[in-house]
Amino acid sequence: MSDIASAPRPASLPALDSVGLGAMIASVLAIAWSPILIRFADVAPAAAAFWRLVFSLPVLFVWAEAERRRAGRGSMASLVTRPGLVAASLAGVAFAADLAFYHAALPLTSVANASFISNLAPVASVVAGFVLLRDRIRPAVLGALAIALVGVAITSGAHRTGLTMGRGDLLALGAALAYAFYLVALRVARNTRLAADASLVSTVVASIGLIAIVLVEGGTFLPQSPQGWAVVIGLGLICQVLGQGLSAVGIGRLPAGVVAIILLSHPVLSAIIAYFVFGEALSLDQLVGGVLILAAVMMTRINMK
Repeated sequence: MSDIASAPRPASLPALDSVGLGAMIASVLAIAWSPILIRFADVAPAAAAFWRLVFSLPVLFVWAEAERRRAGRGSMASLVTRPGLVAASLAGVAFAADLAFYHAALPLTSVANASFISNLAPVASVVAGFVLLRDRIRPAVLGALAIALVGVAITSGAHRTGLTMGRGDLLALGAALAYAFYLVALRVARNTRLAADASLVSTVVASIGLIAIVLVEGGTFLPQSPQGWAVVIGLGLICQVLGQGLSAVGIGRLPAGVVAIILLSHPVLSAIIAYFVFGEALSLDQLVGGVLILAAVMMTRINMK
């Protein structure tokens, strides 16, 4: 934890970073495919998450090596001795915990509650960044974040069902806090480590953590068909390499509030993809909430100029 508390922060982040913004938007587009692909998986949920990480590792290793050579950093053999190792490792532990809590929450609470509570993670990361890292947050970004959060509540249907705090909801809250910690730890790691390097370390640690979760959960571990293998490979390449990898790029270049708002667009994008893939009609709640979230993203883009 000292790695997070004492890590040096850059004096200021640029008012507009097109690379970071593009990477963050692309990462959310990739992550939005996760619930779509999981529907086709023929393994237990934790096993799907494990294979997702495993199949991303070779690509992340090649990416980290290429990035290291381009930046003139030390050899890959010194991976574990570079600064930021603790923060990157803690990010991996938090990511595994997020998956474990979320999968445990789903059978015990409503989809609306699980969706809304788990999407509090980006907001919690902004609060944590303000408290732990002394981040400065623009009032306009806070306003956009509030609008996006209302949009998430409407999209998930939580505004109709109301939130309770049963066991499932507490587990979903645990998932949100774990993912928020993941975001903060990854930001700290990105102060001293390249994006692919930080993603590689956190993914290796998360993979190890998920082995224990798979053993506890039980269920089908190995994919049972060519389609099943294609799904977990797709999860690895699309959701982990592109999604979490590009997220690491964006997190290192953008203010926490901007990252949070863009991440909140994930459920909207998943709903749009489901409309085209499964023919699922978009409800009025999803349309209204989606408009609010996308408006918040645009507000952020305008205020970053």
